[in-house]
This record gives sequence, structure tokens and C-alpha cells, in this order.
Amino acid sequence: MKQVKLAHHATDELDVAALFKNALLFFSHYGKLLLIVALAGMLAGALRFWSTPNLYSSSLVLKPTLLSDPEQLELINSWSTLLKKRELPVLARQFQMDEPLLKKVKSITTEELQKSFSPNNFTAYTLTVLVTDTAVLQPLQKGIVYALDNSEYIKDKLAARKNILRSMIQTVQQEISRLYNLQAAVDTNLQQNSNTGGRFMVNISDISAQIANLQEKKLNYEENLSFTSGVYVLQKFYTPSKPAHPQLIKQLLLGLAGGLLLGCVIAFCLYVRRKANQT
Repeated sequence: MKQVKLAHHATDELDVAALFKNALLFFSHYGKLLLIVALAGMLAGALRFWSTPNLYSSSLVLKPTLLSDPEQLELINSWSTLLKKRELPVLARQFQMDEPLLKKVKSITTEELQKSFSPNNFTAYTLTVLVTDTAVLQPLQKGIVYALDNSEYIKDKLAARKNILRSMIQTVQQEISRLYNLQAAVDTNLQQNSNTGGRFMVNISDISAQIANLQEKKLNYEENLSFTSGVYVLQKFYTPSKPAHPQLIKQLLLGLAGGLLLGCVIAFCLYVRRKANQT
């Protein structure tokens, strides 16, 4: 069997060696330039960090009761659009807030806690804001809940639900009063029968149990009425102690990357010019 010997091309090694030598020559000529421009980029990143106002991030956890998640998220996205366009007077009317307070709000974003493609999804979602002053968080929370509760559709739905609950409470109260009257009549008849020696067969405990059940049902209706809202706040805005933006390390790395890129462009232009002059 013949052994096939692979030819070893010296030119490949020479090409790699020449490329490595040219790279070393390039960095030896322009290394200081690259270093200076990279440091300048880091300095620019640091200056940007110190000049950029602090932004604080905080989140609400909300649960809709009348509008589904997609519907409420679409509504909140419309607020975000108004905020980006700086349509603050419109947003101030919807939130019932002073316009100067809204100037401190930089962004509003939402995210579903449980992804679902159902149009009737009523799961909770988070609403995250970026603000320049944490003092605006509590007024902003009240404004958001007010806006979610006071659109025309929501107000009509809430009014209808409250009327139904009030009607149920009234009906239950009437039934409780009827049972109390029945209980009083039974007690009176029992006393009369005991005096005359007659017998009156009745189960008083059944009436008391019915009254207790109706009282519990009435309390549930009253609780639902007091908590009737278009949205429930499961977690309020918290006050962050440290800003979320800007981040010093991130700004320095961006400045370093930008400086190196700019330095490479300048060095390459000088290298090409030098080669052109030599020829």
C-alpha cells in the first residue's frame, strides 16, 4: 500500500507569520492612539453617567375584574404612547393628576404574569414605571387606579354590579326580618301552649340556622360591594433606595467599546494614508 504524504506548504506559515508581524507593527505604531482614544471613551462614559438624571424603577401588580388582561394592557399601552409623545395634559386629565408630577414619569410598561392567548384572561399583570423622583409614585398609583376605574364602560359596569349587590343585600335582609318575625311568633306560641298545656311541634334550630346562613350571605354581599372595583391592587408601588439607571459600569464599558472602535477607525485611516505616501 502506498503511503500518501501530505505536502506541507511553507507559504501558509509565512502568510500567518506575516499577518501576525503586521498586526504587531500596527499596534506598535498606533497602540498609544488606541489607548488614548479608549480612555477618552471611558471618560465620556463617566461624564454621561454623572450628567444623566437618576431613574428609579417600581412596579404595581394589578388584577382586572371587568376588562380582560389584553384589554387593560392595550389601554395602558395607549398611556405609554401619550407619555412618549409628551401629551401630558391628556394624561393628566385621565389620571386626575397635576401635569408637573407627570413630567417626572419617563416610561410605563406592562407584562403579564401568566402568558395566555385567551381573550377572557383575567390573570394578574405587572405595571412598571421609570420616574425621576420617587415622591411621584404614590400619586401616580392613585391616578392609574382612578383611570382604570373611571372610563365610561367601566363606570357603567361597576354601577350595574353595585346595584345588583345592593338589591341582593336588601332581599337577604327582608328574608332575615321575616325569619326573625317567624321565630318570635314561634316563641310566643310555645309560651302560650306551655301555659295551656297544649303541644306545638316546631324545630327552632332550623330557623336559627337559616338566619345564620343568611347573615353570612349578607356579609359576603356587603364585602363584595365595598371592594367592587375595575381592578385590584395586589402589590403597591415600593420606594426604591437606589436608581435603576444609569449604571456606572455599563456606561464605562460602552465608552470603552466606542473609544476602541473610534480608535481603530482613526488608526486604520492613518495606516492607509501612510502606506499611500510610501508608494
